[in-house]
Amino acid sequence: MARPSSPPRPPPTVPLPVRRASLASLGTKLALANVCVLAVVSTLLFFELTRHEWTALVAAKTQAASMVADLFAATVAAPLDFVDTEPDELEAELAYLGTNRDVACAAVWDAARGRLVAELGRETCGPLAMPTDAELGRVIVAGDRARVARVVRSPRRTGAIGRTLLVFSLAEENVAFRAGRARIFGLSFALAAGTAGLLIAITRRQIVAPLGKLTRAARRIGRGELGGSVDVRSQDEIGELAWAFNRMSLALADREQRLESARQELRDLFDHMRQAIFAFGPDGRVVGATSRQATRLFGRPSLEGIDVRHLLYGAAEDLDAQAFGEWVAMAFSMPPAGWDEFALLAPRELVITRDGRPVPLEIEARPIVKDGTVERVMILATDVSETRALERVVQTQEEEHARRMAAMQRLVAGGGQVFVQFMETARERLQRCRALVGLEARTIRSEEIDELFRHVHTIKGEARAFDLRELEAETSTLERELDELRSLARKGGFAATGSVHNALVARLARASDAIEQGAEAFVAASPVGRAALNQVTVQRPDVANVMALAEARGDADLLAAVARLAARPLGESTASLIDMAPTWGNLEHKRVHLDVEGREVRVPPKLARVLGAALTHLVRNAIAHGIETPDVRKAGGKPPVGRIRIQAVRSGEEAPTIVVEDDGRGLDLAALAERAAEIGVAARGTGERERAELAFVAGLTTSGETGALAGRGVGLGAVRDDLAGAGYAVDVASQPGQYTRITLRPRGAAG
Repeated sequence: MARPSSPPRPPPTVPLPVRRASLASLGTKLALANVCVLAVVSTLLFFELTRHEWTALVAAKTQAASMVADLFAATVAAPLDFVDTEPDELEAELAYLGTNRDVACAAVWDAARGRLVAELGRETCGPLAMPTDAELGRVIVAGDRARVARVVRSPRRTGAIGRTLLVFSLAEENVAFRAGRARIFGLSFALAAGTAGLLIAITRRQIVAPLGKLTRAARRIGRGELGGSVDVRSQDEIGELAWAFNRMSLALADREQRLESARQELRDLFDHMRQAIFAFGPDGRVVGATSRQATRLFGRPSLEGIDVRHLLYGAAEDLDAQAFGEWVAMAFSMPPAGWDEFALLAPRELVITRDGRPVPLEIEARPIVKDGTVERVMILATDVSETRALERVVQTQEEEHARRMAAMQRLVAGGGQVFVQFMETARERLQRCRALVGLEARTIRSEEIDELFRHVHTIKGEARAFDLRELEAETSTLERELDELRSLARKGGFAATGSVHNALVARLARASDAIEQGAEAFVAASPVGRAALNQVTVQRPDVANVMALAEARGDADLLAAVARLAARPLGESTASLIDMAPTWGNLEHKRVHLDVEGREVRVPPKLARVLGAALTHLVRNAIAHGIETPDVRKAGGKPPVGRIRIQAVRSGEEAPTIVVEDDGRGLDLAALAERAAEIGVAARGTGERERAELAFVAGLTTSGETGALAGRGVGLGAVRDDLAGAGYAVDVASQPGQYTRITLRPRGAAG
């Protein structure tokens, strides 16, 4: 089933900067800047051109006025010289001068008398003052008039005889200046406007438009539309900026894709985990993403903003909830270095209620650290309902197994033949029941139903007596199903098994399985294994008497039969060793496990009398000298638990061969030879087998001190002597660092 797509990511929690209102765009600002610069330049140019125009007009007027003034001064020299005798001549010259429309007014002064002798245009210029010495020879422009003063010299005598002042009108020049200024202004404005338009167009095309593309692309990225590019082909700084922006956009898209992939993988991981994962902040409320299991476990579509104490403890304000609230308050002031110790104070387990039933949770708190402080605390809650239920089932099964094994051990101790007889009888009864039910559905008579009832009821009673609960439960159900058949058969004396036939066959099969499980439990509880299924209680004196009679008569067959009757299972000789071996290992600070193979193999009576003691010596010796401590075994690449194996092998009617082997360090043949030399014992040869035989020398031991299990050098020698009396030889083989194997074999058997 396809997994639904994940919801879109929530907006970032970090507040974005507020965008300030802009008065104008960059294009407007650049346009205004261009206009301002061109306006200033045009204004300066306008004023400079108009000044130059006015200067040129004034210069031309000044030149003309100077020429007219010089000519007038020369013209009035004679009339002024004879002004007293011929005054009309001076008036005539002024009248002629008045024909020049540029002359606004004029005046002539007698220098000797300092009086005005003639004037023109008084009504226009008003009273005129005689020019000062500083004004003589100059053209003075003031407003719309130009004043020109000259000295009049007599042609008859030396020296100045008078002064003239001409005032010229600048009206025509002002008109010409205004027309020129308007023309200059128009040309300047046209030039400035054209230049500004060209600069604005260039700026807009080369700067504003590319920046606009970059801005729109940045806004698309801000909306999450990654991977786009900006088509800017200019080979300048803006082109470099666009190229860098495109690279950044692709890098952001690639990073976002990888982040989304990692986030999706993390989300899938969280969603497939059996843990409820969420985090809470300093206010104690859940914040951020949560795992799918969290919403399922707490039965809420969203956990955002929920108080974590209320989430875990509900509305109850008990001591545990209050303690957890105090822990939450302290969690965010705890330095990360001390968190592990502080986390031990948090609850490890608690129980929530879901759908009206209690749900046990295992809780783990982990810090989310940022800038050296705990920013959030992550909670991992695991529903352990199934684990607890499984533990209860396992505990119940273990208790049931222990109870059953204890019951079986009591049966074994009290005489297992009663239980064996019950199993044989129960098998026969179930076989009879299967025959009555048949392989296929049929009509069954009331008498057959009653017989089925008797068999099933008897098995149920005996199962209850031997505490076989599975068998008791199956036979109880069989009784109920047979009761239905009996009710049907009361009317006509028979009933069809069609509706319950398959159920009866299945119940009988399960009852047979329950019997076999009981038999296996009995075998497991017995020290002699399956031999317990064939044992009967026989008095030892009776067996000894029969054996003595057989020997007296010299009847070999009878003697062999009595020997078989007197033989004992190997398991009887090893029963106590299985439990004692780990205890002996603890005394030597070692871990030991003992395996017995062939517990049901029967041991001849002579060997059985000494075998228990011999095996005890061999097992204790293997623990003391062979098995290493766990640290040494791990360093040598071995499992920490040492293993000792007792195995009985029998071929036909021959006496069994018994092997005792451990996976320890093996015999130290050099130490044995050295120790033997110290006590004056020499090996029979230099081979490994001959030196290994030194282990059986009485009083020889390689142990440095006497311990709880060994150190006297007696055990192996005593084993060989006892077994020799029972007709058995002892061989030893060893591989340094790997094993020691001691074989007990009947004398005359191949070694």
